[in-house]
Amino acid sequence: MDKKIKAFGEVMMRLEVPNSLKLEQSHTLNVSYSGTGVNVLSALSKYGHQTSLITKLPYNSLGHAAISYIRSLGISTEDIIQGGEYLGMYFLEKGFSVRPTQVTYSNRKESSFCTSAMTDYNLETVFKDTKVIHFCGITLAISEQIRSIALQIAKRAKQLGITIIFDCNYRPKLWEHQKEFAKQYYEEMLQWTDICFMTEKDALYLLEIETTEKEQKKQLESLLPKVAEKYQIETIAGTIRENKAEGAQVIQGFMYSCSPSSFIYSRSYHHHILDRIGAGDGFASGIIHGIMNHFSVNDTIEFATASGVLAHTTYGDVPICSTKEVWSLLNKENRANIER
Repeated sequence: MDKKIKAFGEVMMRLEVPNSLKLEQSHTLNVSYSGTGVNVLSALSKYGHQTSLITKLPYNSLGHAAISYIRSLGISTEDIIQGGEYLGMYFLEKGFSVRPTQVTYSNRKESSFCTSAMTDYNLETVFKDTKVIHFCGITLAISEQIRSIALQIAKRAKQLGITIIFDCNYRPKLWEHQKEFAKQYYEEMLQWTDICFMTEKDALYLLEIETTEKEQKKQLESLLPKVAEKYQIETIAGTIRENKAEGAQVIQGFMYSCSPSSFIYSRSYHHHILDRIGAGDGFASGIIHGIMNHFSVNDTIEFATASGVLAHTTYGDVPICSTKEVWSLLNKENRANIER
């Protein structure tokens, strides 16, 4: 039986106000379905991997529509259970010029996923065809119940030799700015983690790892090896972003591998942003793809960064570019030799 890359997490309905209007100005909304797990698995499915989402959706037309959408992305829905009535939603009002983008959540805490129980998930069935499971820090922030489920799944999967991927994605507002409370759950998840996505800010302010360095890259090079050693993490990756005027951005990827020990940066990209949400998931999927396919460290970080950049240039949360498009961007840049 072929092993799958899976993700545990919520699915939300994205309701976007078109044409950068404010919500009160619009009579129509564009509907799609999103979530960190959906985004990462969608990209990996495009890259040729078998994927499956572990979640709970309502048993009604909303849940059925979400499942249909997820299937259209090439993601297996065999690990999705249905029950309950509610699906979390968020309303997206895209900003313009000096007006920032606004996101408003609805029905999240009452959703089928957020009210699910450990007994809802048949882990024996889930684990038998699983190679990798992805978790997101947002999942830890949702509720005590979901935190407990995520940590139990990660612990049991790790004991079975399944690779654990964790995207820190620390959002202070979701934790009601209770950093010490959040830290204990992050540290528990990190002890099961093999591949992690984080920044120097996560290491400094959340995990309270110390460094005397002041410059961002020097902080990364000082902090990430300490994090990897403390929690026995094989790979840590992330991006450095610099926002420019009029929606432009400079982005560069970084990756630390502990065996053998190496810290490497990608080339930098200067580009304009069509859709900001989901770009980090595009980067994460590129790292996972590179590691699963035994790319060199250099090719992995270059592929991942290009994948994240392309996610910025496509509409919606879900990365949809193919490996051919990613390699084409890299070859167009023509600044490094890419091994295939």
